[in-house]
Amino acid sequence: MKQGVTIRAQTVEEAIRLALEHLGLPREEVEVQILEEPGSAGFEEALVRVCPKASAEGGEDAAQVGQHILSELLRHMGISAQVTIGDYAPDPDRPQPILEVTTSNERDSSLLIGRRGETLQHLQFLLNMLANRRLQRWPYLLVDVEHYRQRRDASLQDLARRMAERVSHTQQPITLEPMPPYERRIVHLALRDNPLVVTQSTGEGDNRKVVIYPSGWDLPPTCSS
Repeated sequence: MKQGVTIRAQTVEEAIRLALEHLGLPREEVEVQILEEPGSAGFEEALVRVCPKASAEGGEDAAQVGQHILSELLRHMGISAQVTIGDYAPDPDRPQPILEVTTSNERDSSLLIGRRGETLQHLQFLLNMLANRRLQRWPYLLVDVEHYRQRRDASLQDLARRMAERVSHTQQPITLEPMPPYERRIVHLALRDNPLVVTQSTGEGDNRKVVIYPSGWDLPPTCSS
């Protein structure tokens, strides 16, 4: 299997294009991980990891590798928890393995989730980095703690649909609160098939947010979502 590449460029789209040229593969045959997004956390350029999709045959199972690594991480952190493997599809076209963490007490759950899920996001990124070293491919493993992520995703999807209904009624755009990249993506996915509205991200760094516009609105230029 070809090894993945990490590419830095001015925009996410340009980094992906350069990576595809380097690998000699079409977009549908790779997995893309956005490591740094322009305007996020002070980054001026995009940093993208692009890996060929794993073959369905042979090789270690990514979810099982991730389960073992995450269990060891939690043990070294002194947290008593059970890690189970499930399936989750925030994007219906791309179901992903999800590692469900069940802790023995609320204090540990809160510690792993962090403020607005920030610690959970860092834990997930660390897990994927460690699994990537072993598998030699980016596994795209999701991590959840006491179903926090799935509750948050459902809440965002509901918010997106309610705001879209308001936008289609008033024909005026609505700007949502600042969100990290993963949560903005949930909003974009929730409304991508709604013919009455379009979504776009705007702002920089921690203030990057989703704007919901009526269909046909003259959108401002943007470089990434």
